[in-house]
Amino acid sequence: MISDRLKILLKELNISQRQFAIRINLDAGYFSRIVQGKVNPPDRILLLIETVFHVNKRWLENGEGEIFSNQGISLARRQVLEAIDSLSDDQVHAVSSFIKYLMDEDDQTLQKRP
Repeated sequence: MISDRLKILLKELNISQRQFAIRINLDAGYFSRIVQGKVNPPDRILLLIETVFHVNKRWLENGEGEIFSNQGISLARRQVLEAIDSLSDDQVHAVSSFIKYLMDEDDQTLQKRP
């Protein structure tokens, strides 16, 4: 059932039902009923889930294949971006500075190679 796969997806993404519903602009109570199997999600909601979270359509609808589609970004990158959303502006600035440092370090390593 789709409701079972949504529970798996929530666990894989490490987010709450409420956070998930917010990301796809859906009422949290309505999404809860979908996850409980009380309501079948319309195609519009399935498309949103596939698009926003890069979920494999076949897996979501039938349980076939991998959870995430090969398109889009990796799960690790997606988790980093989601984590950044919860940071304060100062924390985002610190992360940004660290990323610039890592990029500069990579550039210096490439320049040192013969």
